Amino acid sequence: MVRPWKILSTDVKGDFRVFRVLEIVGENPRSGLNYRFSVLEGASWVNVIAFTKEGKLILVRQFRMGSKGITTEIPGGGVAPGEGILLAAARELREESGYQAAVLRFLGTVNPNPALFRNTCGTVLALDCEKVGEIEPDPGEDLDVILLDREELREAIRAGEVNHALVLAAFLWLDLIREEDADLPPGLFGERELRED
Repeated sequence: MVRPWKILSTDVKGDFRVFRVLEIVGENPRSGLNYRFSVLEGASWVNVIAFTKEGKLILVRQFRMGSKGITTEIPGGGVAPGEGILLAAARELREESGYQAAVLRFLGTVNPNPALFRNTCGTVLALDCEKVGEIEPDPGEDLDVILLDREELREAIRAGEVNHALVLAAFLWLDLIREEDADLPPGLFGERELRED
């Protein structure tokens, strides 16, 4: 049976703008041997699946240094200390897209990579969004806003234009919740569509 490891020590090896690097020494309960791990500790994130009143999905395109390329994603970002996830979702949606939602609904949370990260990424659904102003990107961001219908998004995913794992996980949350609530917009990866491919 898998058991929690005993933590023997935790040292901060680097403190950067968006995360801290920790070195953790743990004892394997099966073998009794000690191992060193590097772990990234930072704020949790939120992703926003946003639909306009006309049923279009709001996405943003931006350059990402990690992949050295332009990505197509849903609006999102860090949750500030003391800030609730719905408030963070509304703020990120407004800053990155210029849109504001009439309804916000929490869908669920994933752990981006439990081997390396301590934070989580929550998904919020934003409905009946209306354009209320211009985008207000952070100094390190350069964004374009695009609107896609459901089939255009599916094609962008198939073509590899939308390939951010946390964005795809967010759409899975929408499909899971959609099965339970007929008032929600159509899912993106439902069983019927998967059988058609």
